[in-house]
Amino acid sequence: MSAALPVTRLHAAEAVSAALAAESCCSPSDFRAKGVRLFELTPDRADNPLARRFPLLEDSLTITTMGAGVVVAATPKLMPWVAELFRDVREADAAFSVSVLSEASRRVERYSLRLNGPYAYNVTSEQDLLLRSAPDGYSVEVGGAELLESLNPADFPNAIARRRATQGRREAVVAVARRGDAVAGVAAASTDSDTLWQCGVDVYSAHRGKGLGAALTSRAARAVLDNGRTPYYGSSVNNIASRRTAQSVGFYPCWVSVFTTGVER
Repeated sequence: MSAALPVTRLHAAEAVSAALAAESCCSPSDFRAKGVRLFELTPDRADNPLARRFPLLEDSLTITTMGAGVVVAATPKLMPWVAELFRDVREADAAFSVSVLSEASRRVERYSLRLNGPYAYNVTSEQDLLLRSAPDGYSVEVGGAELLESLNPADFPNAIARRRATQGRREAVVAVARRGDAVAGVAAASTDSDTLWQCGVDVYSAHRGKGLGAALTSRAARAVLDNGRTPYYGSSVNNIASRRTAQSVGFYPCWVSVFTTGVER
């Protein structure tokens, strides 16, 4: 087996734009062009290995930007009113404005959907990742999913999620921090697509504020890069603590997205 190619900044940007294009049924170049573009989501997008392995809903809406153009993608049933809503929207700021998002949120509720976000997503590369040492008195072990066997997933909802296995995702990389024999925190990276692995981290409250989250996140991201994949990290735009943790180890802003998920009636 040949060695994995280094994940450079260019490689990371191309991996992200290819994945988002696969999910939005558009071209990667649509994220580099200015303006707002609309695309219809087709069922065969699930067959693209570059797309992240999230559930495909019968009705769905996403609004995504990588900093230049905005791509709005919707399933056929939603497209008529989505096209009307975005007809006069020309700029990225307007596409993510309170008035547009609140109206979109109101309308998707008719389909038992919830509009989520905006969420901010960050990536890192070989040039940017900063390894952080564990604070004094703590140790960090890095391995695979076997490190999760003795842990309660409910204690680490950002790092571990049982639903991932049913979606074809798995925790391929795990970093566990301990103080003595006691677990203090966990970071994990899930195989969201063939090219993008998502990092998540949780630290018990008694151990926060020491830099442990940064140490765990950097070790998990390092292992993702060693596997030739692009590490990414997402959080709501208002989660300042989480975003600071990511940025402190070299993750940098890459895209922003709003998306629908299903809700029970």
